[in-house]
Amino acid sequence: MGHSQSGIAVTRDSFDVLIVGSGFSGSILARILATAGRKVVLVDSVAHPRFAIGESSTPIADRLLAAIGQRYRLADLIQLSCYGSWQSQFPQLACGKKRGFSYFDHREPGGERASPPGKSSIPDGQRPESQLGERSLLVAASPNDERSDTHWYRSDVDHFLFQRAKDAGVQCLETCEVVEFCPGEPNRIRMADGRVLIADQVVDASGRSAVTARLLDRPDWTVRLRTRTCCSFSHYENVSSFSNHFDRMHQDRRATVPFDADDAAQHHLVDGGWVWMLRMNNGITSIGCTLTGDHPASVARSQRLMESRFEDYPAIHAVLQCARPSEAIGVRSIGRLQHFRNPMVAPTCWMLPTTAATLDPLHSTGIAHALAGVHRLARLILQGPTQSAIDEYQSVVVGELLHLDRLIQLAYSAMASFARFEAACMIYFAAAIHTEERLQAGELPRTFWLADDDRFVAMVARAEQWIVSGAPDGEVVGAVRRLLEPFNQIGLLHEDVHRRYAYTATK
Repeated sequence: MGHSQSGIAVTRDSFDVLIVGSGFSGSILARILATAGRKVVLVDSVAHPRFAIGESSTPIADRLLAAIGQRYRLADLIQLSCYGSWQSQFPQLACGKKRGFSYFDHREPGGERASPPGKSSIPDGQRPESQLGERSLLVAASPNDERSDTHWYRSDVDHFLFQRAKDAGVQCLETCEVVEFCPGEPNRIRMADGRVLIADQVVDASGRSAVTARLLDRPDWTVRLRTRTCCSFSHYENVSSFSNHFDRMHQDRRATVPFDADDAAQHHLVDGGWVWMLRMNNGITSIGCTLTGDHPASVARSQRLMESRFEDYPAIHAVLQCARPSEAIGVRSIGRLQHFRNPMVAPTCWMLPTTAATLDPLHSTGIAHALAGVHRLARLILQGPTQSAIDEYQSVVVGELLHLDRLIQLAYSAMASFARFEAACMIYFAAAIHTEERLQAGELPRTFWLADDDRFVAMVARAEQWIVSGAPDGEVVGAVRRLLEPFNQIGLLHEDVHRRYAYTATK
């Protein structure tokens, strides 16, 4: 017991590990460490349940979740790694079925409007495709609904995992803000209420708040990132089916074969960016509009599009006519989405990857990267953090973030042409599938998404030269297809599939 300068008694509690941030990643890591016998405290400035985005899982994320569950004997994590077992074991936790990724181009041919909004002779998105896949793309990531990935309704999922951490013996402090961090051996953390916490190791899982780096005024590395986007988002009720709308337009099932395009991370390409729709099984649809650039005009436009229910794009507007945003959430906006800092804040304080950086939702990499960080930091802490292990963690996380940033920006640079955009996306999918297959085989790669594969990195650089060149689309796609051949085992970019990939993974 000590005293503050005002004379108020201050308690000092000591822990092996202090984790800042009680989202899913912080809670899972805290639970792992507590189950292994560590004394852990989990602190957060707000309480559960609470709204969060970063909701779309992937095969990499689900395999990591299952691997963590198997390694540390946390059966519920295994059950949450597939839609079928999630529904049978935890039906009270809202989620969405994610069979894969779907993409629809709502712009005029060539990626630009032929006339101002509302003035087109044929409204954007209402002109039927002249051939299958002309302006649509479906990429399956699972063979059936039972083994499907999921969208996480974060207020339910995060709250559930937080309670599991508490049940495992983690001391949980909600509505407790960290106001001072003094790194050292041990680390000293002061809370807003005057309480002082002592910890041998600190993990920052606070997301884009990056609490520890901010308190220590660590250098901002965001300038190293290529991607520059802004975003507006909310949760909506009464969103109707886009796949039904698209099928009716074409009088066939092109949006429901090989899987229902609504059961996906649904991407709608609009001028200057794209719109996501993630449908949950509780009647909620997560919708966000991500636009290139971060100047005020871009942010204002993204919010205006959301508030107008995308009235400039009739096919999107059609499914939102009866929709209404959550009153509790409203439409929220973020200027530049991207931020980046060194994941090693201090010698015994490390950030999870999704705290070190926010990239972009385009390829749904956030949950997977957070879980990769949980896996790595749990092993590092439990085995005893050597300097070489800490340096390796830092190197791997920084390398993956810069690599993902390049893959994401490549897709944005190609977005004006749907054909080039598909080619850029297939480069990402090739990297993701390679990682999925290694995880499926029981391996834990040093890096994910082929971030340390020199041949793949060199291929990306050559593909980028083609994609941003002035060559015709057909020539560019052909060149990327040839470059991708050494990494393409499943027919990505093959013309005969008509942009309908029935299954692209091994789950």
